[in-house]
Amino acid sequence: MEVSGRKGSSDIIRSCQPCKGDGDTVQAEAYCENCNEFICPSCIKAHRKLAGTKNHVIKSKDEMPTVLSIQSAPCTELCDVHKNEIVKFYCQDHESVGCGDCMVLEHTSCKVQLVSVVSCNYDESDELVRIKHRIDHIMKNLDSCKQEIKCSRITAGEIKITIVKEIKTFRKEMDNYLDGVEKYHIQEVEKISASDIAKQQKIQGRCEALNDEIKQFQNKQEQCKDNINNLFVTSKQILKKLQRCHEINEEISSKSQITTLKFTPSKQLKDLKMQNMCLGNLDRQVKKFSGRCRKSIIDMKTYFVKKLYIKTEAGKKKKTEKDCWITGMAIISEDEIILADINNVSLKVLNHKEGKLSSTLKLASWPTDVTAINSSSAATTLPYEGKIMFINTQNGLSVSHSLRVRKGCCGIDHHNGIMAVTFSKPAAVQVLDMEGHILHQVSDTSILADPCYVSLSNDNESMYVSDWKNKTVYEFTLIGHLKTTIKSKEMKCPCALTFTNCGNVAVCDPDISDKIGVIVPGTRELLPLYVQNVLNPFALLICEDQGKLFISEHYKSKECNYIKEYDLK
Repeated sequence: MEVSGRKGSSDIIRSCQPCKGDGDTVQAEAYCENCNEFICPSCIKAHRKLAGTKNHVIKSKDEMPTVLSIQSAPCTELCDVHKNEIVKFYCQDHESVGCGDCMVLEHTSCKVQLVSVVSCNYDESDELVRIKHRIDHIMKNLDSCKQEIKCSRITAGEIKITIVKEIKTFRKEMDNYLDGVEKYHIQEVEKISASDIAKQQKIQGRCEALNDEIKQFQNKQEQCKDNINNLFVTSKQILKKLQRCHEINEEISSKSQITTLKFTPSKQLKDLKMQNMCLGNLDRQVKKFSGRCRKSIIDMKTYFVKKLYIKTEAGKKKKTEKDCWITGMAIISEDEIILADINNVSLKVLNHKEGKLSSTLKLASWPTDVTAINSSSAATTLPYEGKIMFINTQNGLSVSHSLRVRKGCCGIDHHNGIMAVTFSKPAAVQVLDMEGHILHQVSDTSILADPCYVSLSNDNESMYVSDWKNKTVYEFTLIGHLKTTIKSKEMKCPCALTFTNCGNVAVCDPDISDKIGVIVPGTRELLPLYVQNVLNPFALLICEDQGKLFISEHYKSKECNYIKEYDLK
């Protein structure tokens, strides 16, 4: 097990602690023994002027103490494995901390250091910022999940009420239908029965009449039994009538019939009962959260995919284009992005899936930035003319209309019917409505020197502005109040910038290659996002739904005629 010794002061770049408290990162050049702080040249001067600190002992840069000589509270955290032991060591190979027992048992062949050594200036480290941001990011995701769960519970209750109501309604419809069918069948039975009864009653009347007539014949014969002549005549008369009576009797017999009925239940309904058929089906569809826990760009890595050639090929009658300088990009469809090419005074549409340009629009003057307005239009700034030009993006590019603004307009961004535009000479940032009316303005030249790009937050509460001359990114409220100033030695010439869905801000710096900066809102921290194969990144575009990053390079770069495509994972 290797335990490293102390690091010399020359091996560690320390920051001025008083300046750090003010949010600035300045390299320390001395150490005050009385204050137990590293300090920069400006703070040294202040120390030597103030009565309370002018007699403090100041050590020069070469005399600054090692990490172990700094008075700091010792670690008191207990080991997760050996509960009674204090954590004192850090294994660099496994990026884990532990007590002496842990190191002896599990890290004998690893490079192990004392926590007191490696923790120097940890409060200024990118890792700590990333951890804090990740915690905040997870907390925001949890808040979003809790809100989704609350909404889902309400929706589940509403679904229950709706479905129960639909079941009862259908049951009532079925009851009404069966009641109607039952009524119809009973009416049919009653109708047939009434008809049969009426027929039988009529036949019965004829039977009784014939019966009375026959009895009369009998009586008449009885009366004539003592007079043979009368009996003969009467009998002959009756004989003739009896033939007619027989015929009537046969007719009555033939008509003495009724309709017999048998009820046969519906086979379909019997099957319904036998099979315990339900009233209907409950079609189940799992409804997932409308939102998802998005991964923060700070926790992502970039993977180079390909280069996309964006220079228009020369035709027989066309001159060869100049080298491209893409100063603005925006998403206009799932497959297409619109580019502002300042060198060739044109807007271009790049189909990144097919890897080729699908449309080009030559302009009267050069554009600097571009933003999407909706699914069928975009807007670009024309600083020489002092215009915001609106472009139709469906079926190729064409000019729609323009708004007159100040000359020197540069960066532009649009969100929810609001546009933010930067201006130079004099420096300003304006917030406009879609008719070009100024809603708010930032024009304090003591703050702004030459603002170039602007990006609106997703909630329309903040806007970030890059100022290349001041080497600074500013965060303003939408009404123009300064909230945060982001300045770092890692930021030399901030240019294009954009908000991510998770609220971070990505910014390009053409003076710094192979990485872009990521700003954590609410802080002054600038963290690196490393990007391979990029020299002088100038403009960028993040398509988070597709996990894509696109970067253009400064026109002085050898690969200014390409857009670099990356996967974000």
